[in-house]
Amino acid sequence: MESGKLLQRGAVEGMMIGRNGGFFKSWVVKINRLMLLVGQRGIEIYPIMRLITIPCSFFSAALFFGGCSDSQRPKGANELLDDEIRGRVVSVDLNKSLVSVEVIGTGQMLDDQFSQNANNLGTFHAQPGDLSLMAPQNIYRAKAQETFTTDLGKAYLLTHVWPDNRVDRIRLNNVNRLLRRDTLSMGDKMIRMVGDFVPPFALYDQNGEIITSEFFDGSVSVINFIFTRCSIAEMCPAATSKMKKLQDLVEKTQVPYVKFLSITLDPEFDSPGVLKSYARAYNINESNFKFGTAGKSVIDDLANQFGILRKDQDNQPLDHTMRTMIINQRRQIVYQVPGKGWSVEDFLSRLDPESS
Repeated sequence: MESGKLLQRGAVEGMMIGRNGGFFKSWVVKINRLMLLVGQRGIEIYPIMRLITIPCSFFSAALFFGGCSDSQRPKGANELLDDEIRGRVVSVDLNKSLVSVEVIGTGQMLDDQFSQNANNLGTFHAQPGDLSLMAPQNIYRAKAQETFTTDLGKAYLLTHVWPDNRVDRIRLNNVNRLLRRDTLSMGDKMIRMVGDFVPPFALYDQNGEIITSEFFDGSVSVINFIFTRCSIAEMCPAATSKMKKLQDLVEKTQVPYVKFLSITLDPEFDSPGVLKSYARAYNINESNFKFGTAGKSVIDDLANQFGILRKDQDNQPLDHTMRTMIINQRRQIVYQVPGKGWSVEDFLSRLDPESS
């Protein structure tokens, strides 16, 4: 606490000196170990905790920061992109594909559109997959694309909808920090093979719910990597069709305690709502079949650990390798087939939990 008091006193002294004309040099000396955040309401000073907020009117910020304009807002972990909004869902109208949102924050391109709305309420169009996961009172982040409709005139369509509840975000970050550490410890040339255990991870599924490596507990699971925009018939479309066929045979032959997990390789497009629409398009029984997505760094770490190679190509589908695995109830890889040539019948014969 004493060091905090000293830092706060130093900040105040710097402010007072600045007001008397000696701002620039003295201020830098006093707060060179503080973190400055410039926002619409001034400069917020953070050592470890928030100490003081100083309005821009106290001094000429142009000398130091070039003004307190929105263009100078720092980017942080929760910073919105220019075309994004963050808001709390008030209500959902599935029949009209509309969602009412209490807007909490906007990117710079959307500031003017919503700043004039006194109650911060907006009505948006949304696609079916996104609507299915947008529950009232929950907070989401999404891109707002301007469009025109016959009923609303100028309107906005929400795309790239992601859950953004603070508690869930903290949970994902904490778990995936362990994944990052684990990936670094393995090195670039090491991948997980039969006999290895899966790393810790946290993803969003197609319902916007969090799934972690606990997903594998108490069941035998089939896992692979796909992405929804893949247009090469023998790659992701064939893999998902075979996973669907395997799921149907598991149900038909009454093999107990089997789950399925497909992780996207294209998280920048494959939001939870997109994965929801993808699951519906393949008529997937979602009771034991999850599709997972997360931030790019998380997907990169998982792909690296499981030996999935990817290459981005301009104006072409993502080029990637494939690998289909069986994970036992102890989170251990017990079987794998690299490439696209795995057999539904072969995997079905290996899904008896007693044999794995």
